[in-house]
Amino acid sequence: MARWKNVYIAATAVDLPPVVPVSEAVADGSYPEKLARRTRQRTVAVAPADEPPAAFAARAAKAALAESGYTFDDVGLLVHTTVLDPSPRMSNSVMWLEREIGAGGFRDVAQLMNGCDGVVNGMRWAAARLTYETEHGAALVTAAESWQPKEVIDRWTVDPDTPFGDGGAALVMSRDHGIARLLAAVSHTQPHLEGVHRGPRVFGQGVSLPVVLSQRSRAFYKTSDISREEAWKMRGDGIGVVIDKVLADAAIAREQVARVVLPFRGRQVLEEEYFPYLGDLEPVRSSEERGREIGHLGGADPIAALHYAIASGELSPGDHAVVFSEGVGIVQSAVLVEVV
Repeated sequence: MARWKNVYIAATAVDLPPVVPVSEAVADGSYPEKLARRTRQRTVAVAPADEPPAAFAARAAKAALAESGYTFDDVGLLVHTTVLDPSPRMSNSVMWLEREIGAGGFRDVAQLMNGCDGVVNGMRWAAARLTYETEHGAALVTAAESWQPKEVIDRWTVDPDTPFGDGGAALVMSRDHGIARLLAAVSHTQPHLEGVHRGPRVFGQGVSLPVVLSQRSRAFYKTSDISREEAWKMRGDGIGVVIDKVLADAAIAREQVARVVLPFRGRQVLEEEYFPYLGDLEPVRSSEERGREIGHLGGADPIAALHYAIASGELSPGDHAVVFSEGVGIVQSAVLVEVV
């Protein structure tokens, strides 16, 4: 059981590049019009090709630290999460990020590649660290992505139901103060479904590019004992499983939850694959609308969605909120916070 009483999210920040109207992508043939109608996406954040994705994480980290009242010297743990394999190979992007944020020192640093669910792992690690280590007052978790070049991954068609947006986010965690108190965090794994995202290739066979998730899933269902309908139900049921578990761990009743904060996904995904499994819990609408402006940010989604929900006033002091995230594999996680 991962449960805490005195661990806080001290501050959050988001850093995004300019957005591109979906109408332009439809007009130039990058995005099929039928997908644009299905997702109802308005704009998507698109980074310059020459800007490293970790640059967004660095700027978000500096903004979050400034807002939290901490300096980088107060940080005893830096966790950076990413979905795409950072280039060049045999380099260490989290050390690049540390250099951009400030100076080195006696702190733990790590890069997690746990898909879009990596931030929750980082938060749980940070909470544990703050519980037992008293030399440093804060921990820092960042996430960033840039879905390019097109030859590797096409942000418009990699997932037909969700265009992917570039950008980064950061949160500072503390044992002393914050904008939200961390109450519990859980993760639920469904490795029987990992082939949905891997496809037919096995590890060590190289890379099949560009990444097209729909092709991989079709190949999986051709040989799997699990049907598409069964897989969707397993995935959907997992949402309820992690929400029930995180509430049970924190001894919080469902009626005490003000909102559920969901990833930035297309309209059809939210309405068909998420909302039906929330039961009587209400999703945050402000972050849903914001998602239609920036696209799916990968691992940065949980931080950014919570950030906008609080900034918009949809979550206010005293509210309990569940932050849900999901990564390839499939890993599904829920974090319970109390806004303060």
